[in-house]
Amino acid sequence: MNLKRCVYIIGGTTEANHAAVRLQAEGWLVVLSVATELGRGLSQAAVTETGRKDAAAFGAAAQAAGADVILDCSHPYAARVTEESRQAAALANIPYMRYTRAPAPATGADMVWSWEEGAARLAEAGGPALLTIGSRNLGIFAAAGVDITARVLPAPESLKACRAAGIGPENIIAAQPPFSQDFNRACLRRARARIMATKDSGAAGGLPEKLAAAAAEGVRVLMLARPPEPAEVLYDLDEVVLRLRGVPVF
Repeated sequence: MNLKRCVYIIGGTTEANHAAVRLQAEGWLVVLSVATELGRGLSQAAVTETGRKDAAAFGAAAQAAGADVILDCSHPYAARVTEESRQAAALANIPYMRYTRAPAPATGADMVWSWEEGAARLAEAGGPALLTIGSRNLGIFAAAGVDITARVLPAPESLKACRAAGIGPENIIAAQPPFSQDFNRACLRRARARIMATKDSGAAGGLPEKLAAAAAEGVRVLMLARPPEPAEVLYDLDEVVLRLRGVPVF
């Protein structure tokens, strides 16, 4: 019988690693599931699994680890992963918790509800633009027919996505966060940007520094609204710890 509490964390975000460090200090065995090798390299968990999973695979992996709880720390915009995590917990009959970064307060950015809407607005306004949206939806903006520069993680899959979207090396900034306000300003100037497209990535995702840089450079911001979160979402790690102390050991 496994008497040590085990938490199965899903996500390669800042929150996932903060939770891993804190919960290991609390005496939990932490198993962190990340999608990429970059996530593995950043992991601070005792055990790290790599690879994209669906609900059944998440549930089976959590059961194999002897998890007492599934803690979903996936990115605020990874709505599919959050849904798969919830389904995994139900399939495995394991308690589910959701912890992510708090959303930004009102910012003055132009909010859009889909990247298609953002690309349409960009096409209307014209470029040049700096995209700080990750690598998944670059093609939508590339189709807008304006001059774009993409800032992405320095990972092979990110550079591959840029190539697939028709973005050449001269229009790629590959860098690992966190980014200072000055670095953001340098990126905006490098892109000759009049518009920046971004997400509500919160303070942990460097949003305040992005917005301050855009304001300083006189750049308009298009921001994708977050998808809905589960009703039980937690934004405070102390609250996560308190809740997990009440989880029984199986």
